[in-house]
Amino acid sequence: MKRNLAVFLLIILSGCDDKKVVTPPLTADQNKELDVFLSRVRADMVYMPAGTFLMGDFCSEMRNGGAYCTDDKSNKPAHMVELSAYSISKYKISHEEYALYLRLSGSPPRNYNDEVSDTMLSEMTILDNSPAIIDWREADTYCRWLKKNTGLNFSLPTEAQWEYSARNKGQYVIIATDDGTLRYNRKTERGENFATDEDREIAAQPYRIDSPLIRLPVDKYPPSPAGLYGMAENGREWVMDWYDPDWYKKYPVKDPHGPESGVIKDEETGQYWKVLRGAIRPSPGWPSGLTFSRSYDIPEPGYPAGHTARCVVNEPEPLN
Repeated sequence: MKRNLAVFLLIILSGCDDKKVVTPPLTADQNKELDVFLSRVRADMVYMPAGTFLMGDFCSEMRNGGAYCTDDKSNKPAHMVELSAYSISKYKISHEEYALYLRLSGSPPRNYNDEVSDTMLSEMTILDNSPAIIDWREADTYCRWLKKNTGLNFSLPTEAQWEYSARNKGQYVIIATDDGTLRYNRKTERGENFATDEDREIAAQPYRIDSPLIRLPVDKYPPSPAGLYGMAENGREWVMDWYDPDWYKKYPVKDPHGPESGVIKDEETGQYWKVLRGAIRPSPGWPSGLTFSRSYDIPEPGYPAGHTARCVVNEPEPLN
C-alpha cells in the first residue's frame, strides 16, 4: 500500500494569498493504526451478488394488484433493475470511525463555529459507537478516502444498491429488520429490534439531553437476514443519487445511479437535493422505515441535520 496516499495537500485561502500547508506523513504508529482500521472496515463488508429485482413500492405487485404501501408518488412505478455484484458495510459509519479518518487524513475536527450546532452535534454523538452525523460531501469524501487508501472501489451506494441490500437481495421485504417488522414490548414500550421513544428517553436521561437528538450504537439491535444493521432506523443515510421525484418513470435498468446532475433546486440555498434512504425514528403502524421509502435534503445543510451513511465496494468478488 502506498503510504503517500495518506498524505494530503491542503490549500488554505486567506485573502488574495494562497498558503500551501502540507500535512506531515503518517508516523509508524499511525500507519499501524490505519492498517488495523482498514482491515476492520474491509471485514465489515457484506457481499451482495449480482441480481435483478423490482425496485420501488412493490406492495401492489406483492398483493396481486392490491393496494400500495404508501401514497408517495416518488417511489412509483415499481420497475425492474439489474445490479452488478458489490459489497456494502454492515454498519453505518460511526462517529469514532469518522473522527479517526479526520485525524489520519490531516483534516480538522468537525466544527460548525456555531455554539448551537456544535452542541447539537455533541449530543447526537454522545453515545459510544453511534452514527457519524455528516453531510453528503463529508460522506462522499470519506468513502473516497477509503478507496484511495485500500485500492478498492469504495463509494457511497447508489439508491438501487441501498434498496437491494435493505431488501435482502431484492426480496419483498418492507422493513429491513431481523424479521421485517418493528417489534416492541407493549408493557415496557422498549424496542426489541428498533429504538422506541422510550429507549431514547432512557438513553438520554444520564446526559440530560433531548431524547429525539440521541442516536444509539450502530450495532444495538439484531441485523437483517442479509447481515446489515440499522437500515430501518437510527438516521437516514446518504446515497449517490440526485433526487428527482419523477426518476422512476425513466429509470434505466442496468446499474442505475440517478440523474447525471441535480434536478430539484432548494430555493433558499441554491443547492440541489440528494436522496436519503432509511429513517430516524420509525413507528409501528406508520409507513416509516420502509425499504423503498425515499427522502431528500440539500448536500450541505450547514448544521447537524442528523444524516449519516455507509459505503459500498464496487468489486465483483467477495472481499471476505
